[in-house]
Amino acid sequence: MSSQKESNRMETSHVDLSDGESIELDDDLIDKDDGASVGQKRKRKNYSDVHPHFIVIDGLYRGKMVKKNQCIHCKSTFVKSSSSTTSSMKRHLRECAIFLKSQGKKKGFISFESIGSDGNKGLSGIDLNENYDQMKCRQIIAKLIIMHELPFSFVEYHWFNQLMKYANPLFQRVSRSTITRDCVKVVDGEKERIKKMLKRVNMISLTSDCWTSNQTIGYMCLTAHFVDIDWKLNKCIIGFNELAPPHSGEVISDGILECLIKWGIQDKIGTITLDNASNNDRAAIILMNNFRVKRKLHFDGHFFHVRCCAHILNLVVQDGLVTIEVCISKVREGMKYFKKSYGRLLKFGEIAVSLGINTRRSLCTDIKTRWNSTHRMLQSAIHYKEAFEGYAVRDSNFVWCPTKDEWTRAEKVSKLLVVFLKATNLFSGSTYPTSNLFLTEIYKVKKEISLAFISNDPFLKGMSKPMYEKFDKYWGEIGVLMSIASILDPRYKMLSVEWTFGRLYQEDERRSRVEEVNNTLKTLFEKYHNAFMASKVATSRSRNSTSSNEPNQDLDDDFHVFLKKRPVQIEQNSELVVYLGEPNDECGESKFDVLKWWSQHSSKFPVLSRLAKDIFGIPITTVASESAFSAGGRILDDYRSSLSKDMVELLVCGSDWLKAASKVSFFTLCQSAKEEENLEFDVLIPDGCEANI
Repeated sequence: MSSQKESNRMETSHVDLSDGESIELDDDLIDKDDGASVGQKRKRKNYSDVHPHFIVIDGLYRGKMVKKNQCIHCKSTFVKSSSSTTSSMKRHLRECAIFLKSQGKKKGFISFESIGSDGNKGLSGIDLNENYDQMKCRQIIAKLIIMHELPFSFVEYHWFNQLMKYANPLFQRVSRSTITRDCVKVVDGEKERIKKMLKRVNMISLTSDCWTSNQTIGYMCLTAHFVDIDWKLNKCIIGFNELAPPHSGEVISDGILECLIKWGIQDKIGTITLDNASNNDRAAIILMNNFRVKRKLHFDGHFFHVRCCAHILNLVVQDGLVTIEVCISKVREGMKYFKKSYGRLLKFGEIAVSLGINTRRSLCTDIKTRWNSTHRMLQSAIHYKEAFEGYAVRDSNFVWCPTKDEWTRAEKVSKLLVVFLKATNLFSGSTYPTSNLFLTEIYKVKKEISLAFISNDPFLKGMSKPMYEKFDKYWGEIGVLMSIASILDPRYKMLSVEWTFGRLYQEDERRSRVEEVNNTLKTLFEKYHNAFMASKVATSRSRNSTSSNEPNQDLDDDFHVFLKKRPVQIEQNSELVVYLGEPNDECGESKFDVLKWWSQHSSKFPVLSRLAKDIFGIPITTVASESAFSAGGRILDDYRSSLSKDMVELLVCGSDWLKAASKVSFFTLCQSAKEEENLEFDVLIPDGCEANI
């Protein structure tokens, strides 16, 4: 009987508040005797949830045998209260190290509930004020607002406060002005964390992108990219500043330089990736000249301006889409026609089923400024091509069915764009290096364009001609840097350059381009070798200065200057020769982590690994994958557009930093979620029609 009673008590020891009103109980909960006075109603027995943690034993106390409570966790004993109160037991559990460790709590941080025999529960409220930190709660709310782009007035919402009070009655309401100050403190703390990271980085690459508010105010988003000391790729927005009109190259360069000085990283910039616009070209030249004067230019400025690969691919794709503009327009209007009427969708579904078409595939509408959505729309329309034609026969009002010739052209363009789609998705990644992937992927793109250009199909030949010319216009400018990045990928090395160039160029041009890449790589290695040796000399000099009584400072300085100017010959046993001479790594494409490989081999290749770290930190696109397909600009939402420019920058940067720190996907477009809501709709199939397939 006693064991069953103990079992029942153990089952009630967990904390689980009821949905009803909380019951405040006295500290002393008395176990009533089973019996009751004659004529009185028997009272229900109450148990405190501390009882299961103790057993009653007999023991000596001042020479007498008495009842004692013994803790089942630490075996401590103390005299059982004659009134059966639980105060001493509760005090002990708040200090019992073994019990607290099992509960994951600290001393003094424990509350109990009391459970009656009727199953009702009540919170006794022991030391709740010690278990709750209002400032910590405010900090979490501030991060919630920043990260999820909520208005400051969110903390004044009625049901938010009801929720917080229900979760913890000790929660105190916070005003919007208070939470605004808390948000500023959170962002300032994150900024200091990032500054410490940037101080330990050798080279930083930049990307710049333009945004517009709903008031047509221009903003420049400046993002820093780098590989940290732990060989992790990082991306963080360091500036989101309003641009004064006109958005000339001078205005853009001044804004970038001001931001770099504010962060104290103007001496660490290696490259900047920009869209292909004349004002961006001018800004890059101004910045490069500024850094060159101060002798703080990595790679001697040869690769300072990197053109956005996603933007180039976008321009090339637009030249292809313009050739089937009529077909795209018809398909787009046809999709809208079906979407507006449930009856039309039913009829379309019936026709598709009768023709044996798999109707599990969705019909898609597109977003005009995003070519990947247009490509998806074309693919879905081509899948239902016969259904389009069948519906046009039955509905005289449907005048948007493409002709057979237009369908044929759309199929050819859609097939060609698949390789562009894959390349753009790959280039726009922000969680892995992309510079080493450029050479192999761009070869695939150019191969498809070249095949179309030399084909006997007049349409393909005419369509691919402007695409080929525009693609070739930008290829030479980024080829050397990205070729070196490919060489530093142990899966590819020099063979990737020789193989790719051999298929892109004639023999004479191939030989000259391979030689150019090879010589540039050797030059870069020499410069990094010089810098590495100089740092070793500086470190050695610093160590010896404390032990040498008469240091020859002039001799040290002269040798340091000599070492910097002296070119290092590439010897047969140099790191570069050894690396290129070893077999290529045969690790699978999908699982290979190039940064991890170099981290593991940095002791073997101390100089080459430094070069690889800087090269792999260079992004080849200015935008994230969700906006890489867009021909339109990036738009701030209505809420952010209503804030001051300083607050806009604080929230945009803070959101990006918190997402990176919490391993959530990086900064996403404000409009992307809204656009995706209406991107697709399902073809509705009437009941019973599936059997006719």
